[in-house]
Amino acid sequence: EQEFIDGFKKSMKFQPRVIKQNRGSSGEGIWIINLKKGDYCAAFGDASVEESDELILMEANDNHVEEHTVGEFIAWCIHGRTEGKGAGEWKSKGTGKYLEGGKAAGGQLTDQR
Repeated sequence: EQEFIDGFKKSMKFQPRVIKQNRGSSGEGIWIINLKKGDYCAAFGDASVEESDELILMEANDNHVEEHTVGEFIAWCIHGRTEGKGAGEWKSKGTGKYLEGGKAAGGQLTDQR
């Protein structure tokens, strides 16, 4: 989990991202993500996003758009809708928890630009 958190915070500050879960191909769990402020850094690793930075996310399965903080998106990826874990309210039909079960169970995310 920590590897995902650290990597996502660095890559998200560098440029818009596409984050994909490693399960299925219906577009659920594939997010096109932009920083709401658009304040990207010039080179990868120069900076990282903060938990409170705002994101604009579009899910590929139905192209709906959601706005969440970095912290809420990370909580969604790890804990899904689990109450009290910080993900907030999501319109997605999916359940999050993309890392559940570890790599052996297909629980991983791909971060690409």
